[in-house]
Amino acid sequence: MCALPVALPRCGESATLRLEIYSASGGERCGSLDASAYTCGQHGIPMMSAFELAGLTARRVPLAPDVWRPCGYVYVYQTGALAAPAGIAHPHWCDRHGCDQSGRHRSIRLPVNSGHPDPVIVDVALTHSLGGATQPTLSVTAVHDRGQEIVLSLGQARVLCHQVRRLLNLARIGRRL
Repeated sequence: MCALPVALPRCGESATLRLEIYSASGGERCGSLDASAYTCGQHGIPMMSAFELAGLTARRVPLAPDVWRPCGYVYVYQTGALAAPAGIAHPHWCDRHGCDQSGRHRSIRLPVNSGHPDPVIVDVALTHSLGGATQPTLSVTAVHDRGQEIVLSLGQARVLCHQVRRLLNLARIGRRL
């Protein structure tokens, strides 16, 4: 069901700690949130070490008082890099809806909205052909009532720059996995 690259300690006792598992590290920035792992106090450090040896980042987070999980239980998020592919392999940034129909992967669309009324509706997304031979591309969708020339406000241009950087970081992280 998942592609955990590591064998984890488990005893089945009641978990007292939850670990968030990320596919990439970089100081305070983490890549994809891939899983939540639950452990007892005795196996917390060995479990964190096992994830770190596998190149994953494990961060401690509070365990909600009304949640019971056995030590060694791991929940893999479907949108994470460790999720098992369903039919086709998806990049970690793919929203996984309609890939086979469109013939390409597509990230969520990020709006380029300056917070003020703008004459053009713009959003950006990553796309990638299902063949996988090419690198991901940036899709810019703009809707304007006249259609010909599209001119963005300076506010939209700033937001577009930010959104493009976010998508480029997603694509860059994906190549390192």
